[in-house]
Amino acid sequence: MRQAATVSAAIVFGLAIFFDLAVAQILTPTPSEWMDKLDREHKQLVSPSGHVSARGQVQAIDRGPGAASVTILTEDMKSADGSIRMPAMEMPFHVTNPRMLKGLRPGDMVEFEAARLRNAVMITDIRKAR
Repeated sequence: MRQAATVSAAIVFGLAIFFDLAVAQILTPTPSEWMDKLDREHKQLVSPSGHVSARGQVQAIDRGPGAASVTILTEDMKSADGSIRMPAMEMPFHVTNPRMLKGLRPGDMVEFEAARLRNAVMITDIRKAR
């Protein structure tokens, strides 16, 4: 009887852990889902004067799982509202949507839009320079 109670308790405990993990997985967004949501909402989060347009040369691209980034040798950047002020430098930027890095390679000259989102300067749009 005691052994059966122990087995039953172990099964109930195991099911509780499984349920907790399943619920956490459903309710916790993946980094990709978070970035997709940020991409959709960034225009509501930042006024147009908080965006900056800039040019630069791609140095490296990280398409790893989660938050994708691109390292760019940039020109000086300054947004109209002053929330972004950066001298020319080489810097990694996270992108609001990893899909925008498709087709880019190190050495490419790019034009991009950036905004301060969640206390980081993130690229909201990027394309090869004409």
